[in-house]
Amino acid sequence: IYVIVDKSNGKKYVGSAYGDSGIWSRWCSYAYSGHGGNDELYALIEKFGIEYARKNFQLSILELLPMKMDDDSVIRRESFWKDVLLTRGEFGYNKN
Repeated sequence: IYVIVDKSNGKKYVGSAYGDSGIWSRWCSYAYSGHGGNDELYALIEKFGIEYARKNFQLSILELLPMKMDDDSVIRRESFWKDVLLTRGEFGYNKN
């Protein structure tokens, strides 16, 4: 489970990496695109360009989980962190 903090405004995005690809593959997609497929982050990149992400996004690991953990359990832990960090709504970039 990871968090991306937008240092320009303090908003956070919590995500997870599960399946065979793991965290490295997930973070590579953020490094390449700046948004990793997230709608809210995509809107920022569209508006301000990828340099916005490179300048303002800080990625951190919140919790390490076993690679073989089932997807539903990973998603439950991700949801837990979204609730803890209030990343849905005005304090973050998570829609769900």
